[in-house]
Amino acid sequence: MKLKLKLNYSILPALFLIVLNSCSSYDDLEDIHTRTVFVYMVASNLGNELYGNIEHMITVATPENLKGGKLVVFYSKNKEEAELFEIKEGANGVVTRHHICDYKNKSALSPQVMRDALNEVVALYPADSYGMILSSHGSAWLPADFRNMLRSFGEEDKKFMEINELASALPNHFFDFLLFDACSMGSVECVYELRNKANYIISSPSEIWAPGFPYKKVLPVLFQRSIGMNQVADEFHDFYSNYSEPFGDISVVKTDSLEELASVIRAIVATAGGEEATYSLPFADLQVLTYLSGSPTKLYDLGDVIKRLATDEQYARFQAALDKVVTEKRCTERIYCQGAGEDIPVQTYSGLSVYPPQKELTELNARYRQLDWYKAVYN
Repeated sequence: MKLKLKLNYSILPALFLIVLNSCSSYDDLEDIHTRTVFVYMVASNLGNELYGNIEHMITVATPENLKGGKLVVFYSKNKEEAELFEIKEGANGVVTRHHICDYKNKSALSPQVMRDALNEVVALYPADSYGMILSSHGSAWLPADFRNMLRSFGEEDKKFMEINELASALPNHFFDFLLFDACSMGSVECVYELRNKANYIISSPSEIWAPGFPYKKVLPVLFQRSIGMNQVADEFHDFYSNYSEPFGDISVVKTDSLEELASVIRAIVATAGGEEATYSLPFADLQVLTYLSGSPTKLYDLGDVIKRLATDEQYARFQAALDKVVTEKRCTERIYCQGAGEDIPVQTYSGLSVYPPQKELTELNARYRQLDWYKAVYN
């Protein structure tokens, strides 16, 4: 979220007892729950919309819908004020916010603060499984300091979190899912960088309008023992198909197949001539999925880019590998691109965006070469 218009870190049992900068006592840990969902919200200029999301969560966070699980929210108003609270039914039978603790003068976009908050949640609410919702602004992998206009995830008083910093804040092989309520985080570079963090990544490769996900419909699904990823995608698509600005797309990525996809694309790129092969792509004809204001580049549909580089046989192998990765995808007939100031038609949609290196963008290419995706595909 969102388009604003009209030590390798791991969680171990010891961390349940000792957490740096903890704001709670862990003397009386609650019983193990089916699933704890941790919502990490960085408000920036989206405060009204995020409050609306919280209110929608409250309306459906009944014991029946949570199925014995826990819903915990970290809400950062700004770098001076943040609160951790649980949404649950109180003694009076009314679902509401229950304060846990405050975070004062700590940036929500610091990997250490995110790490500490997650440790806090895990220690207070141990569970059989965990999911995480990340809600704020987003710009895929594009670096935050490039022309001072972009951010990878979040925005807080002109401070941003790069995708590699986000990866460093999250433990490996821990989450059932990561859900990005943030623009453009459904890029192949992002999901590959986070491939070891969650079994599934739910995100949009394009811009998301400020209302974000339809939590009244989606939240109960996230607490099912076997999450209906198709239902999550359907609810998102249905909401934006009927929205006043009917533009939006979504995909669900199964991360354990990403290495195979990278290997297939690596072979295609090598045959085509390496990085320089992308310099001559017909960019004006490629399917655009993201074009953010201030961005030095558009992000394009992964399938469309690979089709231009691959032989027919190679493309068939790519499509087979992609089908294992993108298990669900939905897209409206048109999407909105802020940088273009208009909606554009969608002719092809693979569920993931990609940045093809471009000859004239030497500085951006240099940053791109630092990503795990580049190393897996181009090196």
